[in-house]
Amino acid sequence: MPGDDIAALLAGWSAEIASIAAIGRRGVEVASVCVGAFLLGEAGMLAGREATTGWLFATELATRYPDATITADALIVGDGQVTTTAAFSAVLDLALHVIRCHAGEDAARRTARITLVADNRTSQTAYIDRSMLTPSRTGFARSVERWLLARLQQPYDLAELSRAFNVSTRTMLRRFAAETGRTPLDFLQAARVTTAKRLLESTDSRVAEVMERVGYLDPGSFRRLFTNEVGVTPAVYRRQFRAAG
Repeated sequence: MPGDDIAALLAGWSAEIASIAAIGRRGVEVASVCVGAFLLGEAGMLAGREATTGWLFATELATRYPDATITADALIVGDGQVTTTAAFSAVLDLALHVIRCHAGEDAARRTARITLVADNRTSQTAYIDRSMLTPSRTGFARSVERWLLARLQQPYDLAELSRAFNVSTRTMLRRFAAETGRTPLDFLQAARVTTAKRLLESTDSRVAEVMERVGYLDPGSFRRLFTNEVGVTPAVYRRQFRAAG
């Protein structure tokens, strides 16, 4: 899980890493599923390449291998002799990718039909649950986040937020960005989308009602925000992730 001692865990795979490095030097194509990307990184095979992994581990992968470009929302990334994928179910997408590369699109499409695998998945964005990501916040940012979450439905007001913490608006933006890498509004919008996703999954509320419960009155603005963050519209998300009942 994020926050584990990655170096210590990887130390137990030294023989496998050495084998991967040797294979790579011979120009053999290699692929990883989810955290297997860390083994490729240790073998030096991500340097200068674009890669992905399960969204829960993307930040750690990018931090550990800064010479790689980590595309956190991609389901599968092929770059030269290296292919990386998202979490374990993406092994099915990897299989179709291999078939597509070596036998063509038609063979991949037919295989997908026979094996009941979707052949049009390209992103893992819709699956991301930001509440599961390890926070790297200190006291100030965490307090600001709690304040915003307690007022999720209220209009965002930077001046009011700053007054609540006895700082100027400029200081609020500077300190929050220094600790989180984004603005309070960015955090609030992401939190609203996360809450909307849960409501769409677990309640029968209409999309318009969900929109209002997370502080939006304009359907167009909410739909754009949700789609930009999740990759699909609220209605499509509900169809994909609605809990059976």
